Amino acid sequence: MSVLITGANGFIASHIVDTLLNSGYTVIGTARAESKFEPLLSEFKKKYPNANLSYEVVADITAEGAFDDLLKKHPDIKYVLHTASPFSFGYDKSFEEAYFKPAVEGTKNVLQSIKKYAPQVTNVVVTSSFAAIMRFTPDYVKYTNQDWNPMKLEECKNEMEAYCASKTHAEKAAWDFVKNEKPNFKLTTVCPPYVFGPQVFDSVVTKTLNTSNELINRIVKTPPTDELVSEPSGLEVDVRDVAKFHQLAFEKESAVGTRLFVVAGHFTGQTILNILNKHFPNEKLAVGAPEKDNATELIGYDIDNVLESVGGYEFISLEKSIVDAASQYLKKFGSFKQIE
Repeated sequence: MSVLITGANGFIASHIVDTLLNSGYTVIGTARAESKFEPLLSEFKKKYPNANLSYEVVADITAEGAFDDLLKKHPDIKYVLHTASPFSFGYDKSFEEAYFKPAVEGTKNVLQSIKKYAPQVTNVVVTSSFAAIMRFTPDYVKYTNQDWNPMKLEECKNEMEAYCASKTHAEKAAWDFVKNEKPNFKLTTVCPPYVFGPQVFDSVVTKTLNTSNELINRIVKTPPTDELVSEPSGLEVDVRDVAKFHQLAFEKESAVGTRLFVVAGHFTGQTILNILNKHFPNEKLAVGAPEKDNATELIGYDIDNVLESVGGYEFISLEKSIVDAASQYLKKFGSFKQIE
């Protein structure tokens, strides 16, 4: 039986493809155009010459019936991992058009198509986000997978709020669908915070990094200072761990039907600056105030129930995430000064 991964050319999704191929699964990915997946398909064929991997074009996930033909064509699909959703800023569109419609309608469409044309699918995993959990209130001290971001579309004042609210609405739409439509499949969601780490292949690294790794871009541009580099800050996890949790989400029966809020630890700009200065001293970056880093004091979380549901898990360290991502970039471009 096969695994369908929507938006399979994305940062997280390409690592999911890698993880599943390494485990022997047959994988079918989708992308908006052939040009989006061809470079990855070529690399995966080199890495896994005997793997069964194919891609299909789904040009617009918001179009009604967008996944119908694909699911009719592939009656072998048993698991569906829906990762396709926008996560970048600077759209010249309304918040509804830029974030809400792709996130919510894309999620509804894939679930409706599965119910109609793929009754053999047993498990669906939706890539949600800590954005669907967090609150824009500084006094909220400890997050769990029971928390929901209460933000509504009409309350959004900027792109970050709009993105966070769209992830909340999309995830709730998925849970509501299962509750109201009672399909054959079971649902699990994965809710990561900032996702760091390398691209799955060196060849696909570009000067513009994925959204979370773009924070490295901001940090290496910090002017010389002896002040604490407190921003950005938040919770973090490595992309390879996020990928593995998408696999555990349908393999581990105890994780099925839950929200997998996955966190490895905390960070601030100073935390990342400390790591970069330790491992790449020749880059001559700002030092900031290393001894004053207060990352662990800024936000609390409790994922004990999540770890219990998958039988325990050892996360990749932030240091390894940053070093692997930075090393990959430097290997291709020679210096952080190439980042624009």
